[in-house]
Amino acid sequence: MVMKKMVLLLLLAVAVGVFAQTDDSDSRIVQWTEFLGRNPNDADAYNNRGSTYYVKGDYDNAIADYAQAIRINPNHANAYGNRGNAYYAKGDLDRAITDYTQAIRINSTYTEAYNNRGAAYYGKGDLDRAIADYTQAIGIDPNYATSYYNRGSVWYAKADYAKARADWEKVLQIASGNADARRSLEVLRIMGY
Repeated sequence: MVMKKMVLLLLLAVAVGVFAQTDDSDSRIVQWTEFLGRNPNDADAYNNRGSTYYVKGDYDNAIADYAQAIRINPNHANAYGNRGNAYYAKGDLDRAITDYTQAIRINSTYTEAYNNRGAAYYGKGDLDRAIADYTQAIGIDPNYATSYYNRGSVWYAKADYAKARADWEKVLQIASGNADARRSLEVLRIMGY
């Protein structure tokens, strides 16, 4: 029971980027590998080691570990979302979209999966689907500033500057120190919008 709680805490730590601030990925990979030697059917451990590989920039090993987590637990929404992130990082937007979609099927309130799928659609030039996903993420979490910012960027790309402004202003209501939103609003001001 204690080990399961520790794994869940580590999963949470990875999710919020705590590990991204350190450079001891190699030692964590060794520790996860040793743990998996004793617990070969622990989907969360594969997901966590995959996230460590991801932070290190080793997307192929990350994808392999996320795939193993999914084989062990086909309903592991985070593993699908994380594998989608790795595919996205590799530029494989179609596979990223497929994984984000599966994560959403498993967990229909997975805000980050909607946001990230929106980013993948944006990357493919499918602006309407990107807006729909960002809007869905905002509907789930009205204080999710990232989706407001991203949706504002799509509105900007569509030259709908009033909607872009509204979304970027909302970002500042939620997160007043957001430099990206401030910069984007300054660009609109310089453009006369």
